[in-house]
Amino acid sequence: MSIRPLRPNLFLLVILVIPSTYAQIQASPETTKETGLPPTFHCGEREDLSMTNRDKRCYWWTHSFNAPMVTGALFNAAMDQWVKNNTGKEWGQGVEGFSRRFGTRISQSLAKGSGQAIVGMIFKEDPRFYASYRRGFGKRLGYALSHTFIVRHDCDPEVTSVCSEQLSAGRLAGAFASGFVGMAWTPDRINTPQQALIRSGNAMAGVMAGSLWKEFQPDITRLFTAIVRRPPKKVTAPPSVKQEKAQQSRKRS
Repeated sequence: MSIRPLRPNLFLLVILVIPSTYAQIQASPETTKETGLPPTFHCGEREDLSMTNRDKRCYWWTHSFNAPMVTGALFNAAMDQWVKNNTGKEWGQGVEGFSRRFGTRISQSLAKGSGQAIVGMIFKEDPRFYASYRRGFGKRLGYALSHTFIVRHDCDPEVTSVCSEQLSAGRLAGAFASGFVGMAWTPDRINTPQQALIRSGNAMAGVMAGSLWKEFQPDITRLFTAIVRRPPKKVTAPPSVKQEKAQQSRKRS
């Protein structure tokens, strides 16, 4: 039995176990200083609250393995066979080739999320995207693009009014992990550092898309609603008592 076919499975096992193990080792009994009670578990959904290690583990899992990610992996694995066809010669066009492409996409996503989670915990990063709430398209666009690479440092919004920011080593590590993980099993013909860097760039482009979506989601939602929403039907008001009496008098006359 060759070792090379087992590498994807071994890698999947490693990236699934390491983040949770690391977080459990680093986590201490977390309680609030004011009440001595455990903090609210919110999985990163509450922007007004800081994130505990448990929240970060939940955030890692829900953003690394979810329905949109699986759907995108299925779509890309199917389209790769007909559009790019980079691995068609080695992996074929049937079910086996599709499963390898699909597995590669899943592995890249998990590697990206795991790399960001591990390095982000080391540097105490808040992995969430935040909107700027600024006015002006240019300022908002600049904020969203720059905060592809910038995150907040862990802080408690209830204690600190303004949280400090830092370059996100976690997001960069996740992008490189996503790009280079495939070198363990990608066909030798396209298994080059240049191709891995291109894949890393594509992964970082996905982070940029998430930052842009966070900033402009309300505007896009309003625009889409205005396009698809139908104007309300005109409702005819019932005649008043005076109008009914006037109609009856006209009929009599």
